[in-house]
Amino acid sequence: DKKPDAILILKKSGEDTVETEELKRPFLLLIRQPDGKLKLEKRNDNLVMCRLCGGIWGNPYEGTELIKNGFTVSFYGGSSWRWSYTFSFVYNPGKRNWFLIKEHLSNYHNTESEINIKEADIEAPELGIVPVEKFTSEPPYADSEWKVIVSKTYFYDNPKLGSKQRKGYLVKGDLVTGIRHLKNFIEVSYENKDQEFTTGYVLKNNLQKIK
Repeated sequence: DKKPDAILILKKSGEDTVETEELKRPFLLLIRQPDGKLKLEKRNDNLVMCRLCGGIWGNPYEGTELIKNGFTVSFYGGSSWRWSYTFSFVYNPGKRNWFLIKEHLSNYHNTESEINIKEADIEAPELGIVPVEKFTSEPPYADSEWKVIVSKTYFYDNPKLGSKQRKGYLVKGDLVTGIRHLKNFIEVSYENKDQEFTTGYVLKNNLQKIK
């Protein structure tokens, strides 16, 4: 409607001197009303990472940017292993709300950033329906044990049906640790006989959960 709306990210007064408590940073989305005033439309206290959540790197908040019909919020942190997250939200007129449409993730070792960087895009079909007020920047990780039940199943860098497979694969009977569960994929970690670890996304239908 060409009326200027607003996004506010708040912090506690004196937050920069607190070293032991993960203080919340409320994310407020305000919409311009016909009378010209701003009205609080959505609030989320778990979208923006706290000042201490970046590890040795420090404050992980990188910024908020506007995109067509929505916005992105980005974070960066870690120590020897660095990570970054960018979360994208877009407005759905029918549901009158903003929904998560993509997570962009990356990580690398800071001594070999150009060699070891790993990136992944997780899009709405795998994430499910996540309105902005329900979102949390803490990924829903959950350890679980799984067994491969097909003759061969490949790793994927991006959990998207139809995307390119990696050369690496698992065979029937291999055991893996599930890190994150999506709709059609599970992010897993596999340890071989030489105690070397491989991580990536594997099709959920090719695995069976071990009780």
